[in-house]
Amino acid sequence: MQNTPKSQRGMTGIGIAMILALCGFVLMIVVKLFPAYMESFKVASALEGLIEDSRVEDASDREIKELIIKKLRVDDVDDVKSEHIKIESAGAKRQISIEYEKRVHMMSNVDAVVVIGDNAVEIGR
Repeated sequence: MQNTPKSQRGMTGIGIAMILALCGFVLMIVVKLFPAYMESFKVASALEGLIEDSRVEDASDREIKELIIKKLRVDDVDDVKSEHIKIESAGAKRQISIEYEKRVHMMSNVDAVVVIGDNAVEIGR
């Protein structure tokens, strides 16, 4: 049997190690960023909950912000501050949106910045 490069098949140990290192790196990124994306879903859920909340109709902007922050504290979202909540009035309707950044430490001196900002609801008659 000839031992030529054409007849050799399979991966080398170095190839397998590189694939495992790449999979480990991707898994680390997913594990580190998953909580930030879950927080984004909690923020969106809190905003959607305002649509059915009867206290919002006659509340001032400050009271609405306090209500949102209380809902987010229950869901363990501590990064949203009052200045991240924007309320714009257009007649009897108000549009409420939340936009902020969350910094996630990845490794050593590398951080990832997740921008959470596609959350908006419209309330009012």
